[in-house]
Amino acid sequence: MNYQDAIAEINLALPSCENAFKEAYKANNSFMVISTFTRQIRNLIQDQNQRILKDALQKMNELYDKGDTALKNAIENVFVYALDSMTFSCGSERRKLVFSLLSAGLNTKYLQQVYKTGL
Repeated sequence: MNYQDAIAEINLALPSCENAFKEAYKANNSFMVISTFTRQIRNLIQDQNQRILKDALQKMNELYDKGDTALKNAIENVFVYALDSMTFSCGSERRKLVFSLLSAGLNTKYLQQVYKTGL
């Protein structure tokens, strides 16, 4: 799956993202797509919209599992990197919810990124 397939998949799961992707389409790269999707997820976390947040995180897991190398790199370097800042102002319950909805692969990448700085 490439970034164009990812846009189509995200729009099917979350139609509210369609307008946000019009700018990402102009950029024609995976990093802009994941950056846009990450902003949408950040808004869902702040709005405490649990049902749609669950769908969005499941879609992110699917994109990571089925994505091409560029899409996976974008997810690791944009979404995973932003997880701390997205969940910083959340209560512990919401933070636990977000991390419980991530796939094992994304959780592992998050832990690697967090602990890599302590080496």
